[in-house]
Amino acid sequence: MLVMKFGGTSVKNAEAVDRVSGIISARVSEQPIVVVSATGDTTDRLVEILDLIDDNKPGAMAIAEEIERKHIELIKEVVTDPAQQKITFGKVEPEIDRLKDMISAMERLGDVSMRSRDAVQALGERMSAPILAGSLASRGIDAESVDPGKVIATDSNFGAARPDFASTKVQCERELAPLCAKGKVPVVGGFVGSTSKGIITTLGRGGSDLTASVIAKSVGASGLEFWKDVDGILTADPRIVPDAKPLQEITFEEAAELTFLGSGVLHPASIQPAVEAGVPVTVRNSYKKDSPGTKILKTRPSMSVSETAASIAYKKNQALINVYSTRMIGASGFLRKVFEVFDRLNISVDHIATSEVNVTVTVDDGDVVAVLAKELEEVATVTVTHNVCIVSVVGDALRQTAGIGAKIFTALKDINILFSTHSGATTNLSVGLENDRLNDAILSLHRHLFG
Repeated sequence: MLVMKFGGTSVKNAEAVDRVSGIISARVSEQPIVVVSATGDTTDRLVEILDLIDDNKPGAMAIAEEIERKHIELIKEVVTDPAQQKITFGKVEPEIDRLKDMISAMERLGDVSMRSRDAVQALGERMSAPILAGSLASRGIDAESVDPGKVIATDSNFGAARPDFASTKVQCERELAPLCAKGKVPVVGGFVGSTSKGIITTLGRGGSDLTASVIAKSVGASGLEFWKDVDGILTADPRIVPDAKPLQEITFEEAAELTFLGSGVLHPASIQPAVEAGVPVTVRNSYKKDSPGTKILKTRPSMSVSETAASIAYKKNQALINVYSTRMIGASGFLRKVFEVFDRLNISVDHIATSEVNVTVTVDDGDVVAVLAKELEEVATVTVTHNVCIVSVVGDALRQTAGIGAKIFTALKDINILFSTHSGATTNLSVGLENDRLNDAILSLHRHLFG
């Protein structure tokens, strides 16, 4: 069995759904299990509904009607067989009715609970799966949408539910394996699961990809393919480096670092179950079906010096916070006092560097930085630099390659470096720069590292 995951942009309109249906149709012999995200911006619109109700503002029902209109139009365009169209409407219309009922109930109560949020946000995938299954069936493919709540078992941590792998494996064997054995193509909405009591949950950030990865692990899939709108994972952001190159392969650790450091192709938690189970993972482009994409492996074969760096990632709009105190010298407990402030304010640190009398960290910039600085001033002298970007060179072999640091800093010789981090156990070397030098830095690094 092959698990194929298609993101929201891959099913955002009739043209995209037709393209995806063609990709799946060509792989029927491999017993595909299809996982699909909500169409286009549907999830964002559902979140907007919840926020309007939470803020006691009007307009939620109007958005629901817009979502209904778009999905009805999409069904009419891509589910061309009349019998299949009737089946698809029979699955999608109850979800729309459920959305409207929930809106009315939440508006009357004036309350949006986390459980209600999950129930509403789950509707996007609960509609996209029947539509894609109907499109496939209209092409003569024996496809069937499957309720994701019957496939992915989770705990009750609404908004970021954790899969129960043992129960999910049993449910996959019960719900998916028999369909594949009959030659059918199961289509499952991602992002959605349910508790042991049947209550709908969502899996949080990267949830749709996580659904595919958990299913791949549970059924012992021959492969897992993430179909995105890019040529796999690239050596840099193509919006900055037009000639960025697709990577043929990358390690899980490199992929995880890239995501943490700002590359949004995959969330590391979403691919971990498949990688740990030894399922081959590939990121491919649904707009270029013949492009081989990028394979994600546990380890890469030995690399030449030119392949030491895998990719360049970045984060903009960071704040650089320097904490200085001579009391750090030979003192125990000082760092604990500093980081207790971060913990109390629930602020996550991205990068950290220390010396005998300094601790320098980077965090997402925002109003909370001023609060953080004020509290830190109670234990040390604090300076804050705004409008900072972090540029990171990522590669498993960085720590083993002599001269790579010189190559990186030579590329940045004309740019003021505010901060740098690299430890012997990491797969990245990161520097802090002024925001307006971001493009210059990435372009120069790419020339020096990738030619």
